[in-house]
Amino acid sequence: MLRRALLVLLPLALAACGSEAPPPAPPADTVTPALEALASRAEPGQLGAAVLDLGTGEMKGVNADKPMPMQSVFKLPLAIVVLDLADKGKLSLDEEVTLTRDQLSVAHSPIADAFPEKTDYTIEALMRAAVAQSDNSAADILLKRIGGPEVVTRFFQDRGIGSFRLDRYEYELQPQLVGLPEFSGQWIGMDAFSKAQATVPVETQRASLRIYLADPRDRVSPADVVRILSMLAKGELLSPESTEKLMDILESTSTGTDRLKAGVPDGATVYHKTGTGPTVDGIASATNDVGIIELADGRRLAVAAFLAGAELPPEGRAALIAEVARIATGDTAEAP
Repeated sequence: MLRRALLVLLPLALAACGSEAPPPAPPADTVTPALEALASRAEPGQLGAAVLDLGTGEMKGVNADKPMPMQSVFKLPLAIVVLDLADKGKLSLDEEVTLTRDQLSVAHSPIADAFPEKTDYTIEALMRAAVAQSDNSAADILLKRIGGPEVVTRFFQDRGIGSFRLDRYEYELQPQLVGLPEFSGQWIGMDAFSKAQATVPVETQRASLRIYLADPRDRVSPADVVRILSMLAKGELLSPESTEKLMDILESTSTGTDRLKAGVPDGATVYHKTGTGPTVDGIASATNDVGIIELADGRRLAVAAFLAGAELPPEGRAALIAEVARIATGDTAEAP
């Protein structure tokens, strides 16, 4: 009995002498190793991903600081600059634009498909088309209206987003990527662009793709994208009204529903922007999706997933990005 009492009293005596139990170990990081394993599955393509918890400020990722080709992801930063100019009274979202054929751009563009039956748009309508529908014509028109790609680059670099570079209009970048000569208006819309690409020798396309994948232009790191998303969500970039407007547009994005949106648990809301480049001889130049995920429990995550040079079919690339969302949200449900 005495021995049992001593065993009970000994820990109390040690505590009274100032000894304390060690603090509990932090929870194991399951996100980083899972993303690293996913990046291995993407090879020889390169996966860059970043996950930022907007509540705790904790960031995790793989190749998160490596600048990756943006493709149409740039249309989200472009919209932020347009709305910032509107907030400052330097541009009106109600300003009307009557399009002419020489303003239309290459590849994906519902606006180009609707021309000439529809020619009149407001700046806000163009912005919505550029973000929610990833319209190339709308993006190029807006870029020219605000002063060019360098205006967007300067806006974000001035705010500490050092990896951000926007250098080219869509009508410049897309033809260069597949080895086409300078754009002169003959490849408007996706069908015309695809037919033009098919006339370029495969060797020329491969060489042009290699140049694109090594080019430092038109890139941003996944870590810097989630920082932009965090600043947007916290109201640090735009007025409350403009922030709400852009979030509504991002929620209505119609492209890439099989990417981040396909990997979130039930009850989650995704505000996102995709980016997709041409495929050359079975190699996809870029397949991207970035956005803010709001979970049913109130947590908010900024997630960026960039996949460059992947030798996977479209559904395989989309599945990888959906898996980034599953890893980010801790959803252990088996992928379909």
